[in-house]
Amino acid sequence: MSRKYPAFLNLENKNVLLIGGGKVALEKLPHLIDCGAKVSVITLDACSEVRSILNVHPEIKIEYRAVEFSDLQGRALVFSATNDSELNRRLSDYAHSWKIWINCADNPSNCDFYSAAVFDRGPIRVAVSTEGSFAGLSGIVKSTLDELIPEEHEAEFRDLIEFRKELKSILPDAEKRKKALKDLILSLKEEYFKLLSGQRTI
Repeated sequence: MSRKYPAFLNLENKNVLLIGGGKVALEKLPHLIDCGAKVSVITLDACSEVRSILNVHPEIKIEYRAVEFSDLQGRALVFSATNDSELNRRLSDYAHSWKIWINCADNPSNCDFYSAAVFDRGPIRVAVSTEGSFAGLSGIVKSTLDELIPEEHEAEFRDLIEFRKELKSILPDAEKRKKALKDLILSLKEEYFKLLSGQRTI
């Protein structure tokens, strides 16, 4: 079986449908909000955590009813997060007939794409995936990254991005700029991991 192509999707202002309002939907919703998607939720009911999110995001359209196949039309992406495997399969078949990409929470074989465990540190974003086969393992890798690079380093990463932008005016020559950045990264790598090693031995 071929491996999946890793990519980050630009979903800003894209029409995304989330079907379901339970714990699985709760995992998807914050990331969809964060990326600026136009989210619609259709569910028979919603857990208290999902309701809390919806209460502070009135821009999300919520309908408490059974989903219909026609609800999928015109969507950029669909997330089927119901606990009904047969419904998820039928929704997947319908989405594929309309060439709409869908993610079904309970069956990787029905998915056109997979969600990932996401590690964020300022401008750096790392997505960890087992392609739907073992989400818990992805979570462990993410937790390891959280320990390796704590939140207090976020400002430093942002400063590096700003420095790179400023360097274009300081060093207009592309080759000299490339060498300066490479030297900086190597120096940071050595000092950073030396610091981490020292922290582990304490």
